[in-house]
Amino acid sequence: MATKKMYILRGNDAEAGIFPDEQGNKIAWPIGALHVHAATVFAQCLGYVAVVLPVQGWPQSQHSPQAKAALKAFHDDDPLETGFYGFSGGGYNVRHVLEYLAENEAQYLYRIRDVVVLGAPNKAGGGSVYEADNYIATAKAQAKHHKGWMDIDWGKIHWDVTFRLNPDRSQMPPGLPKDLETHMFGPEVLLSGWPGCGSP
Repeated sequence: MATKKMYILRGNDAEAGIFPDEQGNKIAWPIGALHVHAATVFAQCLGYVAVVLPVQGWPQSQHSPQAKAALKAFHDDDPLETGFYGFSGGGYNVRHVLEYLAENEAQYLYRIRDVVVLGAPNKAGGGSVYEADNYIATAKAQAKHHKGWMDIDWGKIHWDVTFRLNPDRSQMPPGLPKDLETHMFGPEVLLSGWPGCGSP
């Protein structure tokens, strides 16, 4: 069996002075903001090999550089079990990746086991927009246009969704400057509260 892989999509790029690293230093993020260690360890806790894509999250669409990179990795690696982890802008692109698959390549949806999205509010639905049923419905509506889709066993398509907004300040790791926004620390907070994972 092919190795389980989780594709991790970074947030948007940023110049220095905007987004803090793990120590609170507001460094530049030319390939996209993300606390990589916490995201990687979380993927490993779920049993995946973590693949952090070196592509920043802006713009967000099915044809964005990041979405295309995620789809390419998904197809090139061809793992039988896959996860997607999107932080901030990358979380929005996870939605576009799922939409693309549902509209064009629904036969691959069954490979997805986990969808993790942090700091991407998606105000019209929140975490519910990432549920598998939404994409199955889209794929079924498109099935008449795709030879072979009528034979897909839709019942085999399911994944677990983990969706978190920015953490509360009370959840922030200790020892950081008090004036930092919590957005960048979503990966640490998720990891520290996940059963069996512990602190990053």
